[in-house]
Amino acid sequence: MAASVVGSGAMKRLTAVMLTILSLGANAFAADMPPPEGPQPMVAPVAVAPYNWNGFYIGANIGFGFATASTTVLGVTGNETLTGVIGGVQAGANYQFGPAVVGIEADFEGSGQSNSTSSFGVNVTDTIPWIGTVRGRVGFAADRFLVYGTAGAGWGSFDTNVTVAGLGNSTFSQSHIALVAGGGVEFGITNNVTARIEYLYADTGNITLANIAGINVTGRVQDNLVRVGANFKFF
Repeated sequence: MAASVVGSGAMKRLTAVMLTILSLGANAFAADMPPPEGPQPMVAPVAVAPYNWNGFYIGANIGFGFATASTTVLGVTGNETLTGVIGGVQAGANYQFGPAVVGIEADFEGSGQSNSTSSFGVNVTDTIPWIGTVRGRVGFAADRFLVYGTAGAGWGSFDTNVTVAGLGNSTFSQSHIALVAGGGVEFGITNNVTARIEYLYADTGNITLANIAGINVTGRVQDNLVRVGANFKFF
């Protein structure tokens, strides 16, 4: 009976010691744990300014032209198509208010548009050697994208070279004005560099092309210009 009491007391003391050791270990582990993190501070988003289309710009372009020219001599009308590569330079200025962008632009194009016909020893080559325009622009900007329409006046040359076998050749050159309209899409690559694709339609209406030995030659030129270009924008 005494041995049982002694054994029971020893077990109680051993259990108390183990519980004390476990309690001390848990407290030490808890002391080594990092304190709980509080709520993370709110970081305000950085506002990005919308793209700015204001300013003057200069640039260059290249493309393709396809024109329809009708010629009337002594009441007889003939049609031809002149095609070729075009390329040139442009300069202008934009003013933006809200999403609306208005501006003015002038350009000058060298043109390789031409067409040649030959019949009964007579060779006729018609060319459009150059074209220039001055136009207004009105567009809508969605940040870096600008969609615009454009209209104004153009000025160009229509040249005709006639070669008669055994008799030589003669060239007639006629400068003329034209109404110009079109549109395009422009994208801001950087704050100073933009790229565009553009279409222009030019129409001279009825004009006098030449007068040969008292015979009046009239016609009409309708030109279509598709071109890509890049601009450098100054602020």
